[in-house]
Parts: sequence; structure tokens; C-alpha cells
Amino acid sequence: MCQLLPSFLTRPEAELGTTQQFMVSAVCLLLEVGAIPSRRAGYTCNDPALSFPHVGDTFSISLVAVITVVVPYVVVWIVESCLHREDEYTLKKNKFIISAKTAAIIYRDYIYGAVVNLAILEVVKCVVGSPRPTFFDLCQPDNARTCNGSQWVSSYKCTSTKYSRYLQIDSSRSFPSAHASLSVYCGLFVAWYLQRRAFSWRSRSVLAVPLLQVLSLVYSAVCSLSRLTDHRHHWWDVLVGGCMGVLSVLYTTLVLCKNFSQPAVVSSSDISSSDGNNHQSVRRLLSSEPHVVVP
Repeated sequence: MCQLLPSFLTRPEAELGTTQQFMVSAVCLLLEVGAIPSRRAGYTCNDPALSFPHVGDTFSISLVAVITVVVPYVVVWIVESCLHREDEYTLKKNKFIISAKTAAIIYRDYIYGAVVNLAILEVVKCVVGSPRPTFFDLCQPDNARTCNGSQWVSSYKCTSTKYSRYLQIDSSRSFPSAHASLSVYCGLFVAWYLQRRAFSWRSRSVLAVPLLQVLSLVYSAVCSLSRLTDHRHHWWDVLVGGCMGVLSVLYTTLVLCKNFSQPAVVSSSDISSSDGNNHQSVRRLLSSEPHVVVP
């Protein structure tokens, strides 16, 4: 099976061990829940940019996580199943199993890029410690009511009883936007993959692929912009998060996946004409062989 796969799917340098993935994910989780101490930047007293009420998330982090993890693999599996061609090595095997294995190897590179992206995001969030637009509502710092004018407050303690400890910690992790970064990474990866592997002018599904690409890009844009309308991030948080997503998808597609350099998509008519040409070439070779006269 490995001999039948493109070389970029079997290279050892793209492999990320389960242990390393678990360790990086564990560190990200510890940073996210506040088990590992992180920096909290100060704030300006009575800053209107930090005084918005907390109204929740249009796209919850759980929904973004499910879309980021599940959707790309389903898309890749479906496309690879459609592109699968049976031969003497795989004729007796289920094509969905074979294509699932091929999709899993592509998906491995995708997850690697997502883990790298998420790790950088969490580290930057904890190092910067920027307050969210809903900072005063979520945290309710102890000295917010006693400070005067535009006084800078560098040390404070959250006293909110309305929100959980996680949201109080999260109130100082605005920069950059993880929602924007992950949604841009996922949407661009799916659109790029479909362009390289599934798009063909001769295919009957020529309109279906652009539609899926548009949906992927719309998801990235809407999820990112919802962070502004929900007042969960400042505009520069979303901008930097989106740029991180773009850089991550460039690294994944160009460096890890080698720009999906599998054989080009060929329509059934092309295959038929190619087979006919091959049969004619074989017949010409046979007819041109010298005849040996046996005495």
C-alpha cells in the first residue's frame, strides 16, 4: 500500500508521535484553564473599550473545535474515495478503507499544523495578557470603582461572583483571537485542498467544488467577524489571529503537504480515451515485431 501512495504521504519527517501530540495538547490545556500561571496586563480606569457586557459566543469554542477537527477529515475522505481507482493491488479491498487510510495521512499533516498553531496561540495569549472588551463585566477588578479618571492600574484581583473562574481568567486573554486563527486555518485548508485535488472543468461536479470552497471561506469570515460583534475581541486581535491562521495553513499546505502534489484529477472520459490510446499503442508494437519463421 505504501508503495502506491505519493511520496509526500509516506515521508518520515512529517510524522508527529502520539506522545508529542499529547504533551503539546496537555500544555495548551493547562494554559487554557489557568493551571499554569500567565501574565495579566493592566488596564486604564473607566476605559470604554473594556466596558462591554458579556453576551456569550455566537460560535462557541466547542463548536469551533468540532468543525476544525471533524470537517476536514470528512471532506478529504470523500474526495479521496471519489478519486480512488482500483488496481490489481487494491481490487479485493474496500475502496473506502483504502481512501480512509490515504485521507488519514493527509489529515495527519493538517492536525500537526493545527497543534503548532494552537500552541503558539496559547503561549502568546498567556505572555501578552491583554484584557478583553468585556473585561470589567467578567472580572470586576477590586480597584475599578476606586480609581480616578484615566489612571493606569497594573495590579488587581477579580471579584466577580457572576461568572466562573475560567471566564475571569479568560478576561485577560484577548490577544490574539483563537477563533479567528482556527477558523481561517480550517477554512483555507479545505478550500485549498479542494482546489488542488477535486476541481476539474470536465467533472460533472464542477459547480459543487466552488460551492464548498465558498462555504469554507464564509465560515472563516463569519466566525472571525462574530468575535467583534460579540465584543469578545478587539479588531487587532482578530486581524493578528487571522494572519496566524494564514501563515499556519501556508506552512501546512506548502511545507508539510507539498501543495498536495498528487496526480491531477482526471475525468472518466480522459481515462477511456487514454485506455484506448494505450491499446492502440500495444497493437502497433505487436504488429511491428519481426516475424520469426520456424523451419
